[in-house]
Amino acid sequence: MLLHSLSQSDLRNLCRGEIEALEHWLRRLIDKMLTDSYGDGFMSATREDGSNVINNRIRSRILKRISTDPKRYPRQIDAALLEDEIDIICNPTLYEEHFGAALGEAFPGGRDEARTFLARLVQPRNKLSHANPISVREAEQVTCYSHDVIDSLKHYYAEENVASQYNAPTIIRVTDSLGHSTHASQIQRNNTGAGLIDTRENAMGLLRPGDTLSIEVEVDPSFQPEEYEVTWIYSSNRPTSEKYEGSRLILELRNEHVKEDFAVYCLVRSNKDWHRLGDSDDSVAVIYRVLPPV
Repeated sequence: MLLHSLSQSDLRNLCRGEIEALEHWLRRLIDKMLTDSYGDGFMSATREDGSNVINNRIRSRILKRISTDPKRYPRQIDAALLEDEIDIICNPTLYEEHFGAALGEAFPGGRDEARTFLARLVQPRNKLSHANPISVREAEQVTCYSHDVIDSLKHYYAEENVASQYNAPTIIRVTDSLGHSTHASQIQRNNTGAGLIDTRENAMGLLRPGDTLSIEVEVDPSFQPEEYEVTWIYSSNRPTSEKYEGSRLILELRNEHVKEDFAVYCLVRSNKDWHRLGDSDDSVAVIYRVLPPV
């Protein structure tokens, strides 16, 4: 009944958010599972028998999108549309070997059931992409099926965390106002587990006093936000460091921030009395070059 009370504009906005969240989760699933098995180049990888991990038709569609706007996609899988993600996940071999366990709670009937229900989301997604109205029934499908999948993945990742040596929240994505988007697999990690993102080789990483920099992190959503805190620390050319809290930092750059390697540290710390890195459970430093004022 709640969906009936929404205007078409609000209904579309709700469903657009649900679809985007679903696509994000499916890309994360594909990237994690296939990278673990075939490496970063899984899009072009082959199996021992010589067959392609991702068939040529899907790979060609994805690579064509990348070629038209290469800076738009941090990872190759980010150029996959919902129908590409469905085709990859519902491939008989890939589903059995890599995706079935994670999606089992949503689709106990297996691969055929997964394709049936996921395919029902393509038409409303297309309508949303082309400014066409959607029905309340389509909105119900979008919200219900998307939540079923995401809940299944959250449960799977939560069980994975419990089974790991350290069941602790970690940063899985970092985005900033300059257009950088870095996923977990792209964050450089040292032997202690701390992370580093260096933007200085990219022209988008240059800043000056007077600029506003915002950075946002996404923490593994199998942990609830009340289970941890996110803090930010950065050093200026003054004696003390400044500290902020929350998943998003907004910083007005000043002259004292001018530095060849201006580092902003994001720390995630759980409510437990132990932490993966000693004083925190995750730490990622984002490095920028802040040039002198013009």
